[in-house]
Amino acid sequence: MSLQTLHADAQRLCLLMRQVPARLSARLCGVEPALALGMQEWLTAPPARASELPTAFTTGAAAACFALVKISVVKPAVFWGALVAFASLPVLAVLRRI
Repeated sequence: MSLQTLHADAQRLCLLMRQVPARLSARLCGVEPALALGMQEWLTAPPARASELPTAFTTGAAAACFALVKISVVKPAVFWGALVAFASLPVLAVLRRI
């Protein structure tokens, strides 16, 4: 395996890891992953490229997804901490009964 192949694989993995919060938000809110990835791209765009907020991001389940994606971009520790806390609630409830 060449160094160029390793670099390409690492770059692809890095891109996939950056997309995890948007894809997870899309699944939680029930919207298309492409829409959530568009939200993440819009939020991370330089101010010169960012235009007005698209109306597709402000209605229905897309608004909740946009909020989650924005939290994941602005405060990633809060996003991941909330997901871990939410997932641990059933475990804590079971342990509490024991």
